[in-house]
Amino acid sequence: MSSAGRLISRGICTRCTCTGQRRAFASAPLNKLHHSKLTFSQLTRTGTAPHALARPWRQYTSAASVDQTTAGFKATIGLELHVQLLAAQKLFSAASAKWNEPPNTNVNVADAGFPGALPQLNPECVQLAARAILALNGQIQQRSAFDRKHYFYADQPLGYQITQQHHPIGRGGYVDLGSLDGLEYVKRIGIHQLQLEQDTAKSIHGVYPGHVLVDLNRAGVALIEIVSKPDVDTADEAVMYVRKMQNLLRHIGVSNCNMEEGSLRCDVNVSVYRDGEDRLSGTRCELKNLNSLKVIRGAVNAEISRQIAVVQRGDNVEQETRGYDAQSDTTFVTRTKEAAPDYRYMPEPDVPEIHINESWITRLRKTLPETPEAVMSRMMPQYGLVQEDVETMLGEPGCTAFFEQAVVGRDPKRVLSWITSEVFGQLAYRSQRLVGSSLTVPQFTQIIDALSSDAITSGQAKQLLIEFMDGEQRTVDELIAAHGWEVISDDGKLRVISKQLLDTHPKEVARYLKGQTRRLNFFVGKLMQATNGQAKPQNASEIMKELLEARR
Repeated sequence: MSSAGRLISRGICTRCTCTGQRRAFASAPLNKLHHSKLTFSQLTRTGTAPHALARPWRQYTSAASVDQTTAGFKATIGLELHVQLLAAQKLFSAASAKWNEPPNTNVNVADAGFPGALPQLNPECVQLAARAILALNGQIQQRSAFDRKHYFYADQPLGYQITQQHHPIGRGGYVDLGSLDGLEYVKRIGIHQLQLEQDTAKSIHGVYPGHVLVDLNRAGVALIEIVSKPDVDTADEAVMYVRKMQNLLRHIGVSNCNMEEGSLRCDVNVSVYRDGEDRLSGTRCELKNLNSLKVIRGAVNAEISRQIAVVQRGDNVEQETRGYDAQSDTTFVTRTKEAAPDYRYMPEPDVPEIHINESWITRLRKTLPETPEAVMSRMMPQYGLVQEDVETMLGEPGCTAFFEQAVVGRDPKRVLSWITSEVFGQLAYRSQRLVGSSLTVPQFTQIIDALSSDAITSGQAKQLLIEFMDGEQRTVDELIAAHGWEVISDDGKLRVISKQLLDTHPKEVARYLKGQTRRLNFFVGKLMQATNGQAKPQNASEIMKELLEARR
């Protein structure tokens, strides 16, 4: 039976009163609730996705023919990024935060909203959020608190979300865009606030007509919401801002920020105003759930064009929540202002305030690495790398430090190539991070050195990499001896084997002599096979070609 089938067969059906759709809520064994103690020096207790039908009531095209500049209009754009933290456990429970495992396996009574189950704040999530606000040049609030945001939806088992609407953990900060980001001018985008909050469960549509499957693995996973100030002017700036956020948060180890898997989700607020007017004078519309950089660019441009067209017709832009259809390049209404729910925010009574002292903030600040801009500016001239090379390494936490330790006395291009192709390939295959893998810098450099000295072939080097990432502790020299991979450097021995191979395959020799020079590869392969890969490929090719030409 498929996973979806198991969800239905094991679940119970409820009726969603606000949509009239039948929904399947899948139950699963619940883990026992555990409480972990906070490690902060000061922590005292004192006592806060909106539901909407996705109904395309009206659709608008992007009105691409309307030029924003010549029409005398400008745009005001603000972004809200929902970022899943790289914490091992959920925000308020001891359940694993691995949400993409078999449905409803990483959930406990607190996540599922069982009566009497109390939330317990995960200190790792607080630390990751604090790292993010420091990296964004913001201020950690020494006192922060949680609120309940009430709304009913099938993927929200508590009936409310625990968030930080009024007293967030971080305020202020900024992101600077410039030439390294592809911008011809310098642009500073301010940060309004950064808050901790719970993620919802995952709703799965379209498996069974009229039913929605609910997977609680993601319910309660820790998010930070980063709310920018309305400082963005164009879709290109919005995309650069999100891309820079991705690179920064990956670099400091806060999140993997993979939009394709939902660990970074983006909402964008867009309004337009006539040139010369107050930039905040337009009516704001929110574009929800934009899940790629391409979609962000398309949605923002389409909405700007739509709003300009509305104003030019003499109509008023209505405050709405909208979605984006990439296929038709249109935005559509999902909720009007009148239909917006009243969240009834209230202080969260079951989670204590967070009190953080200045010494803790100082210690945390010292753990932050160089900023991505500083790393790029230093590494490109130092190692002869291009910007794309450094950006690739910045996307993997700990990779630049790994590279700089490994490159000492070695060819930077070879070290980079092996890291970004072979090492990254193994990490992707194993769903691992470099920091948490078994591979050490000494093991990696032993492989590079053995390869550079022709002690092993490229294929053997890849095999050694696999063994090291499987946890092998022996050295490269010990593994070479154990595998019998010592390179045959005796040309006389290789010539004897090569002559035997030529005598064994006279037809292939004849084809080569008739002009089919690619037959050389056949003989080189045979020689490598006969020597169990112990011959140097270049040496084998030279000897084979010399012996074949001698037979003309």
